[in-house]
Amino acid sequence: MQFGGASAAFDSVRDRNIMAIKLGVSHQTPETLMKERLRYLVAMGVESMEVRMPAVQATFDGIMAVKQKVEAAGIELHEILLNDILEIDAVTLGGAGRDAIMDTFKHFIADLGRAGIKYTTYAWNTGGKAYETHRTKTRGVPTRRFELEAALALPNQHDHTFSDEHMWQTYEAFVKEILPVAEAADVRLQLHPNDPPVNNRGVARIFRSVNAFRRGMEIGGNSPYNGALFCVGTFGQMAGPDGLGEDIPAAIREFGARGLIHLVHLRNVDNHLPNFDETFPDNGWIDFLAIADALADINFEGVIVPDHVPEMPDGLSGEAYVFGYLRALIQYIERLKAAARIS
Repeated sequence: MQFGGASAAFDSVRDRNIMAIKLGVSHQTPETLMKERLRYLVAMGVESMEVRMPAVQATFDGIMAVKQKVEAAGIELHEILLNDILEIDAVTLGGAGRDAIMDTFKHFIADLGRAGIKYTTYAWNTGGKAYETHRTKTRGVPTRRFELEAALALPNQHDHTFSDEHMWQTYEAFVKEILPVAEAADVRLQLHPNDPPVNNRGVARIFRSVNAFRRGMEIGGNSPYNGALFCVGTFGQMAGPDGLGEDIPAAIREFGARGLIHLVHLRNVDNHLPNFDETFPDNGWIDFLAIADALADINFEGVIVPDHVPEMPDGLSGEAYVFGYLRALIQYIERLKAAARIS
């Protein structure tokens, strides 16, 4: 790509401080929102945040308290998600207590809308104890490893199994019931893929492929209120139709062109199924420049966050490294977008 005259357009956007894509941070909780943590995030260039909290804390007043604290630090609150009913069995598998949990989720979505928070994430029984089968190291730093054989050896979660057909039935019922609530509240739901993206422990993990996301989005009528949280690392773990992995840039272009991607989790893995290690963003099998090209092609204007950062002993420098990498990647994407506007 020759940028040429795009520099002036890019500089104009940068100088006005309205960079369309925001660098975000995920996996925060109300307890982590200390002044020192918030100052560090601002220094790293973080502009947006995801906060996770239990349903009992996520009253309207609780939501507003989090929002006020985050915004007082100069950071946008992109979303709050419920970490205890994100993918609860009574809803995803079906069973006693479903209606009460759905009522809680509906009230939560309505409160998000009242608070002016536009997004929340959910998953569909993602992986449980099979998520990490081993610990390993990447460039000498502790990180997660997954081995399919070990995961498949784990005992079933329940006394009977749940098929793909069953999980699709419960998912369709969920979407038909919750989507009108989200649309009325002006809150966009973001579906996280199954991680690991493979059936395990007697439960079909249906969101394990790009094709499954096509089906899921179609169930929601391709509404932007039921989009995808595009977790690049998890899509990178998927075996793909030929066992060689999914075409991740193509999936970004497909779903992004329909306005179904608002948040991107960026992490890398060294391989897809059956076995993989999480890595730093610059040394996995996923081509992050190709990811950036795809995001530029769809004129992405959402939030990009680091995800599952390898654990440095000081607890900060690994995260800081990834923040810097992603800020550079965002600048690259914005320059591509500027070049496209003047071409």
